[in-house]
Amino acid sequence: MTTKYYFDTCIWRDHYEDRLGKTGRALGKYATDLFNKIITNKDKILFSTFIYSELKKSYNHDEIDSMLNLLFQIDLLERVEISNSQFSESLKISLERNVPRGDALFVILARDNNAILVTQDRHFDKLKDIVEIRRPEDI
Repeated sequence: MTTKYYFDTCIWRDHYEDRLGKTGRALGKYATDLFNKIITNKDKILFSTFIYSELKKSYNHDEIDSMLNLLFQIDLLERVEISNSQFSESLKISLERNVPRGDALFVILARDNNAILVTQDRHFDKLKDIVEIRRPEDI
């Protein structure tokens, strides 16, 4: 059975920038290891236009396309659409739980697509009753 993952923006950046955490944790390595595991298992990474817009804050259009095209070519990446009801629900959750709107949206998209949300951000702990949330090194 194929497992689906929805990556928080930090996971994309950890992988492509080979980032280290504030305490020296090998965040880039953890993310890259998970990418490799997903490729080996022929699982899926879900992707939305909102992730694309968040990546645009750090990368230009060509860099993002370069990141994603290989994943599309090997049929690893699956684009998911954002409905109006998902967007509305994410706004409500954002206000109720005091989390960023985009992060609430990621949780809703992961839930509605039967995916595991992958992140290093601790504030997602406020949302773990909505969807399964894991760090890359725990998968």
